[in-house]
Amino acid sequence: MSKRLPLWFAAVIPAMAAGHAAGYTLSGASLADGRHGWLSPALEVCTAALIGLGALIVASTLLRAGIFRRSKIESSVMALAPRLAASQLVLFVAAEAFEGRTVTPAGVATQLLSALLAAYMLSLFSKLVERCIACANEAGSYVERLAAVTAAFALVDPAPRTVALFASAGNSRFQRPPPFA
Repeated sequence: MSKRLPLWFAAVIPAMAAGHAAGYTLSGASLADGRHGWLSPALEVCTAALIGLGALIVASTLLRAGIFRRSKIESSVMALAPRLAASQLVLFVAAEAFEGRTVTPAGVATQLLSALLAAYMLSLFSKLVERCIACANEAGSYVERLAAVTAAFALVDPAPRTVALFASAGNSRFQRPPPFA
């Protein structure tokens, strides 16, 4: 049996890259230096990856493919934010070390803020998916009942002979008698 990754784990890298760029933008530092040449394409790739991930999650939920293992953690901001923050900080420190820079308190703060924002967005999306699943189950029961009623309606005895004659002759043959004066 394969062990699947939790859904929240897919948001660590894009949220870290967004927090990294936001931290430099807020501090007034330029991202145009040679060490940050990777950040702009990485943000584009991360955005495309998040869009693709969202489409994959919706499709797998609707088709019940189960690519990622969903857990109750995604529904709670308070349970998800510390996990995202810790993962993002480790990845952020590694990125800063790779760039040859030191970790600043402003960078750590933006990582924590982006982790909180990502946790909030993921919890909203998770609740939306849960509601969609609940509505899909409810809609399925309505469709089953409709199919049962439709099948019962199709097996109803044929119409009486007078109705059949009326339908075949049309209503022009059956005139109301004149009123009594």
